Amino acid sequence: MNKILKFPKDKKHYSDKFLQGIEPHAIGDFIKEQNPHLSLKAADAMALAIIYSTYLQLVFDEEGNEIGPCMEELDKYIWGTNDKETLH
Repeated sequence: MNKILKFPKDKKHYSDKFLQGIEPHAIGDFIKEQNPHLSLKAADAMALAIIYSTYLQLVFDEEGNEIGPCMEELDKYIWGTNDKETLH
């Protein structure tokens, strides 16, 4: 089940609203179902990494900052992008 969140472009603090509507354990459970080889703890940790990566992108967007190479490095580390498969 996918839930699409839309944020109004004219409001400044939609990043905070994003955090209010998130259920990390539900996302962790989904990741675990899709990747049974992971432990539940690893799946929950990955869910938090996804959530806070998205939150960081929203905050940077609100503040008019561009996401620098540090985000690309973080993405490579989180997803192990040696191959082209992703979880989403």
